[in-house]
Amino acid sequence: MPYKAITGTFLDEITVDIPSQNWGEREWAREFDTFVEAGIDTVVLIRLGLGERLACPSKAVSDRLATLPVYTDLVRLFLDLAAERDIAFYLGLYDSHYHWYRYDWKTEVDLNLAVIDEMWERYGASPALRGWYLPHETTDSSLRILDINTTLAARLREVSDLPVLVSPFFHGRADMAMSVDPRQRPRSPEEHVRIWEEIFQRYSGLVDYCAFQDGTVELARSAEYFAATAEMATRYGITSWANIETFDRDMPIRFPPTDWRKLAHKLDAVQPYVDKVISFEFSHFLSPNSVWPAARNLYDRYTEFVSTRTGR
Repeated sequence: MPYKAITGTFLDEITVDIPSQNWGEREWAREFDTFVEAGIDTVVLIRLGLGERLACPSKAVSDRLATLPVYTDLVRLFLDLAAERDIAFYLGLYDSHYHWYRYDWKTEVDLNLAVIDEMWERYGASPALRGWYLPHETTDSSLRILDINTTLAARLREVSDLPVLVSPFFHGRADMAMSVDPRQRPRSPEEHVRIWEEIFQRYSGLVDYCAFQDGTVELARSAEYFAATAEMATRYGITSWANIETFDRDMPIRFPPTDWRKLAHKLDAVQPYVDKVISFEFSHFLSPNSVWPAARNLYDRYTEFVSTRTGR
């Protein structure tokens, strides 16, 4: 089986905890050229908006919430750059970062139902638009995530035949477990399967791809979690991808590019279990164009490593 290098990346422009690189159209065009050189054929805008910030104009959001001005329509920019290079673009929906955290899932859904119609009417004709991303990430079925994601995925199925991607996170590290609930502990692969059996059953026929975030399990146990997930997802018609984190969670600052040896191990660990490897997130942490000098070095080490696995 051919070695799976990173062939997809999130675009993290409306972010929670990653600083902006302040790129304009020229820098993004250079980055999309780099995607082609690096073998990336899929990009995923992680969300079209977060709270008051938007990546594109959205009357559906602005009519309901106070929003900041939009100076550049990044969705249009990314679609045009992707179309010119035959890169598949997945559009992430809107995350209020508020309603669903307060268990007000219906407001979150109603807002996004309007967003879906608005985005499809505006961007649906682009040849680069080839999928959707549901940005409400959780580790289990808490915060009414099943109601949110199944309702939105069903609506996406109605407006288009494009695939739907999710990227949840494992509950497999002590620090991640405590961040969700101080009373909790990491879940074993067996506990993970028990919880996600219900979720995948509900997602069946609605969600096409599931790319778990690999950085939320202990590094040495990554393969165990992906093996358990892949077997279960296949039973419900969901294709397993891996979301390989190219940043480091174990440093005292948030977040530097990871050590290349960690990245090599993470790639090796998921090979038998996934159909595709995407990353969070190439442009900040792995790109030779990144503002992080360490990212440029990581790219060199990554390409050297992949060449030893692929023979190219």
